Amino acid sequence: MQNVLVPFDGSESAKRAVRYLVEAAQAYPNLLVHLLNVQREANLYGNYVPASMLEDLRQGAIKHAASVNAEAVQMLQAASVRYETHETVGDVVTEVVAAVKNHNCDTVVMGTRGMGSLGNLVMGSVATRVVHDVNVPVLLVK
Repeated sequence: MQNVLVPFDGSESAKRAVRYLVEAAQAYPNLLVHLLNVQREANLYGNYVPASMLEDLRQGAIKHAASVNAEAVQMLQAASVRYETHETVGDVVTEVVAAVKNHNCDTVVMGTRGMGSLGNLVMGSVATRVVHDVNVPVLLVK
């Protein structure tokens, strides 16, 4: 575990994953954490939306993603853990899979909300989909 991707959405479960890595950094002094925040595409209704408006919406989403990542950045900086931030717009699982490949991550560490099997059946689970779709180990932090 040297080059780790953390899908970070600012939730308490995502913060637990970052705290776990802060502690793990003692055992892995060369740890590099890639924080990834993915914003969903805007839902637009109507027949025509100017390209400039789409770009403004996208840039606003990226700016919001950076503000979400900022909390995890503070935690990692305070512990002197190396990190890089990544912000994007799209489908969370698709972007996680792409980030693992693009940044040569050897592990994904992510928090779970603990919905249980019934909740996963009804709502689906990003964590479950990530486990099945990435080709590296996934560590789920409760």
